[in-house]
Amino acid sequence: MYYSVFICEDHQIVTDGIKRILGNSGSFSPVRNFQSAEKLLEALHTGQCNILILDINLPQKSGLDILPEIRRDYPDMWILVLTMYNSPAILNKAKEQGVHGVLLKDFGEQDLLKALNDIITTGKYQNPVIKNYDEDSADASKVLFLTKREKEIITLTAQGKTSSEIAEILFLSPHTVNTHRRNIYKKLDITNIKELITVANANGLQ
Repeated sequence: MYYSVFICEDHQIVTDGIKRILGNSGSFSPVRNFQSAEKLLEALHTGQCNILILDINLPQKSGLDILPEIRRDYPDMWILVLTMYNSPAILNKAKEQGVHGVLLKDFGEQDLLKALNDIITTGKYQNPVIKNYDEDSADASKVLFLTKREKEIITLTAQGKTSSEIAEILFLSPHTVNTHRRNIYKKLDITNIKELITVANANGLQ
């Protein structure tokens, strides 16, 4: 039996590696890939997908942001989340959203195939490398809902850049930068740059 796979990942080199592994396995076809949450959601409405491989850190919207909609509309779809962070916060949030497994981005060929085969045969993949779900991670979990652009702005802010300087670096308007910053404050439940820098330092965004 062949399983249709969608990949939502904005790094082409990662996507190419996954497609090569799945193509060689003989069990997964066809494989379609998307670089944004918006493109993925559009494709899900029109295409058949058995397994979704979903990166958390996407442009504009994070993978965690769209999981509730995907789980609601496609309850029978298997979902494997990709992340570069070995964090209990990710595990807790992913578990709450009903994903079937989490795989770190340093995975090898056999790691990916085992994760997918475990999900297909047992309904879940328990990554032995990732920490347990039960660890306390309430504060860190807020960072997971930041978009890639928001994280870039946090990093540049922590480096002492002004809104005008950030706008020039990221090819945005100062107004857009300030809008992103307001959204960041809301998501992180903070009120000033000092608190923002504290978050950046605690989460490796400085």
